[in-house]
This record gives sequence, C-alpha cells and structure tokens, in this order.
Amino acid sequence: MRRINRGKIIGNEYVKEVSFSTAVLWKNRELSLPLEEMMKIRQGNVTKLRFVDKKKGEDWVFSTDDLTRHAKYKKEGQEPQFYWNIALKKVERHK
Repeated sequence: MRRINRGKIIGNEYVKEVSFSTAVLWKNRELSLPLEEMMKIRQGNVTKLRFVDKKKGEDWVFSTDDLTRHAKYKKEGQEPQFYWNIALKKVERHK
C-alpha cells in the first residue's frame, strides 16, 4: 500500500514537507494535491499553502485564492489531482 504524504493544517496554513526535486512535476513546472487534501483545505478556512523543503532551506507559499483560480483537476500520474504552476509561489527562507 502506497503511503500518501499528507500535510497538516496549522492555524490558517496548510503545511506540507516535501523535496522540491521530487514533488514538482518538472515537465509542466507544477505541484499537485489530491482531491481529499483540497477538500480539507477548503473546509479548514486555509488562506495559504506552505510547501517546506528543509534540505533546500526554502518554503514555497501559495495563496488559496490563487489555487482556486488556477488549479486544474487532471490525471498526470496514478490518480487525478489538482495541479497548479509553481510560478504562483512566493519563496521564503525556511525558519
């Protein structure tokens, strides 16, 4: 059984630890989340998604509003997911 790397809602943020080298679909420069995670985000009054790469020392922060406008539900791998371009990110140094 495949273990899904799920994030956590902390306050108004969805926080997920990743390695950008493997989390990003580089051919399209996109990140993705499964439908269940997007539903959890929408129901949790989340305003930001924070993807944390501790090894790289960076956080990529996305606004929920941007994802609502730009994410597309499609199948690129094993299962359909919501995908959005990483150009929507704000880069922050990891604390």
